[in-house]
Amino acid sequence: MITGAGSGVGRAVAMALAEAGGTPVLVGRTRDPLEETASLVAGIGIESLVLPADVTNEAAIVEVFARAAEKFEGIDAAILSAGIGRYGAIESYPVADWNATIATNLTGPFLCAKAAIPHLCARGGGAIVAVSSGAGKQGYPQLGAYSASKFGLMGLMQGLATEVADDGIKVCTVVPGSILTPFGGRSVAEKREAMENDPGRKYLFPEDVADAILFLLRQPRHAWTQELNLWPF
Repeated sequence: MITGAGSGVGRAVAMALAEAGGTPVLVGRTRDPLEETASLVAGIGIESLVLPADVTNEAAIVEVFARAAEKFEGIDAAILSAGIGRYGAIESYPVADWNATIATNLTGPFLCAKAAIPHLCARGGGAIVAVSSGAGKQGYPQLGAYSASKFGLMGLMQGLATEVADDGIKVCTVVPGSILTPFGGRSVAEKREAMENDPGRKYLFPEDVADAILFLLRQPRHAWTQELNLWPF
């Protein structure tokens, strides 16, 4: 199960899992981007399943996890990469943007993890991997809501890890630095231009994050990485 699978890190994870022989279940709010990801996965020769759903809608999330588990006779992992970034100063920050940010970046992973646990337990274990951010460990100007959501995500995952360890479920958080995607309101072209003008500005690629997640999923059963920090070099 991959949330936010229609673009960016989510799409890169779907591709990486497909190339490794996995069957990605593509979850996101909008069908068309998910279908684009599914076409790319099909090009590798791997089946996928497109299940549009809003991660903030508990009933929808419960349904898509159940449908995926029924179709594939279980779920092995839930990759929680859906997220939004609405930036601005706290003084003038709209409450609607605050609520949307917390709902997507924090409540969404909570609902997805909650839905995943029974299915993972039925398989005898598995993995829940969330994509956080460097802003989840350090606050920055204009990123108050985003940082709050990601700080909360770190705590959620740490607490969950101790709850489900005896069920054989590994709970991991990937903490990447800035990624070369349109996320955050700046295009990839703008970010590339910024790198050209400032040699000190560096970005990860979505594939770097996907590789980190694949590493976590490939760890032997007796090994567990709770937090993986990933920075551009």
